[in-house]
This record gives sequence, structure tokens and C-alpha cells, in this order.
Amino acid sequence: MKRIIVRLLFLHASLILAPSAWASWGSFLSTGTATGIGNPSCAMVSTDHVVCAVRNGASAVMVNEFNGTAWGTWANLVGTVSSDPSCASNGAGNVICAATATNGNLQVTIFNGTAWTKPVKVAAALYSAPSCAELAAGQVLCAARNSAGALQWSVYNGTSWSKFTTLATSAISAPSCTTDNAGGVICAVFTGGSATLVNRYSGGKWEGFLNIGGLAASLPDCTSMNSGGQVVCFAEAYFSGIYGSRFKGGSWAVGDWSTYGTLGGEVTNNANCTTQAASQLVCGVIAIDSALYGDSYNGSGWSGWIKVGGAGIGIPSCAPLGTGQVVCVVMGVNNKLTSVVGP
Repeated sequence: MKRIIVRLLFLHASLILAPSAWASWGSFLSTGTATGIGNPSCAMVSTDHVVCAVRNGASAVMVNEFNGTAWGTWANLVGTVSSDPSCASNGAGNVICAATATNGNLQVTIFNGTAWTKPVKVAAALYSAPSCAELAAGQVLCAARNSAGALQWSVYNGTSWSKFTTLATSAISAPSCTTDNAGGVICAVFTGGSATLVNRYSGGKWEGFLNIGGLAASLPDCTSMNSGGQVVCFAEAYFSGIYGSRFKGGSWAVGDWSTYGTLGGEVTNNANCTTQAASQLVCGVIAIDSALYGDSYNGSGWSGWIKVGGAGIGIPSCAPLGTGQVVCVVMGVNNKLTSVVGP
């Protein structure tokens, strides 16, 4: 009965479109012999240049670079953290990777195109992994849940971080934040009743939480459509399918979000999606057979889930290469990370 109710709730959405043909994915490539824990996070630096971060077994952040063809060597950064990292391009050639330190502060390192800065800690009281996103060129906003279920957030202006401020809400998940590519950041959290709350930071202020419904599990995943301020947020439903809700941009109102619609699949966790061009998306997810599956949206239709292969756990991280393709990084069942480029 629960499955029937959920399917009725999610029956209609602008994302439910006819499949279309897409190119194939490449072969899996090892990122090295280092082992990690949790979910990786990757972000584009420039064309064919992506950096990734993940926790190692000693609860430190380790980082690596991909040049479109090969990986470098994983490097361990100083400091211990209690969460997965979140990496975001700042729109000006740098990538900021942040994680929650063991004392609740935000631990941050910046990749300037050639090297990583020594991690620094920004005073905060965080209780979840952070999520970071480009606000405007050179600026990044990071947010995380605190112990009371509110969000704490700060903006990096290219030189310094603002004081962490508390934004009242009733989050039961870590947030997922994304740029809207229109000078704003949209963050989503799951709340009581497994519904999704979304908020937009634009013009120096938050515009208010909207309840867009749904029956979600796991963690939210939001990504820009890179077109007119549009954003789409994905969730794993309780019966293990992937659903999405699309914000059409412009005014901030519940009616500007589509009803959650199904992408299908039988998965172990939420998908991770990224934009490769205006109005185009690529999503990666680990299915119940432990393989990576990919689904692509070309602006008018989804390819449908295609088995890419491999054997992974958790949530993959997919980042654009600036070539019309993306690289997806997967935590393997042996705690080593592999990658694949497509589609």
C-alpha cells in the first residue's frame, strides 16, 4: 500500500520525458592505491581538470587531481574531520573543499589551480557534513546542520569567511546546496515526515523555506540546470527509486517547483548529478547490484538508467570536464576509488 501511495504522489513532473540516445561510457580507471571512507566529492577546475577529496582511514581529508586522462597521487592533508568533504568551484579557477572538523568547526582547503592551501578552521558549531556552492564568481557559500536541526552558514568572499550564522529550520538531514548560476545558492534538506525543504540565498538574504513535499530517504542532491536560474533536486524514495523536483527559476514560490517525478531504479543510496551544458544533466547512482548506473538528460529527454559497471558503495561524485562529458568517481567495495568518463 505504501508503494502505491508514493507512486501516486510522484506521478507527474516535468522531468518525466521520453528516453533518447546517448554515447557510451568509457572504461573504469583506478585513482590509485589509497583507501578512503565515506563519499567522495569532486569539482571542476578547468577544462579536463577535476579535483576530488575524500576521507582516509585516519579521518583526514585526502585529495587528488584528474587531467581528463590520468590521476595524480592521493595526498593527505593535515587535520582530522568527522564528515565527508564538500568541494565546489568558485567560478574563478579555484576549488574550495570543506568538511566538518572533529570540534564542529568548518575545516577548509583551497585548490588554486596548481596546489592546495594548508587547511584552516572557521569557527562554527556544525553537526553534519557541509555542502558548499558557488554564490558569485570568487564567492562560495557553505552550510551544514547544527545539533538543533537548524542550518549554520557562511560565505567566503575570496579572502575571508563571514561569521557563521544560524538559519532556523527543522532539518533531519545534512543540506545539499548548489549554485543556480544566476547569482544565488539553493539549499535543500529533508524534514519531518520525510518532506523536502528548500531555500534560496540571493541578493544577500535567504528568501524563506518552502516545503515541496515528497517522501525521501538518504540525503538530498541538488544541482544547477545552468539555465535561467533553474535547479533540480533529487532524492532516494523509501522504496529505493530516484525522484526529482525541478525549480523553474525566477520567483521563489512552491508553485515554481514541479511535483517530485520518478527516474526509477533500484538503488542503495541517492544519485549524484551534475550539469555538463545548459539544461543538460548526467547522474550516477549505485544500484542494488553494486554497479554504477548513469542517466542523462539532454534538455528534452532522459536516456534511462544505463549500467556502466564496476562495484561501488555509497554515493558517487560526478563532475563536468568541460568537454560535454563528466567524470564520476566511485568508492569501491575495497575502499579504493575508481573513475569513469561519459557519456
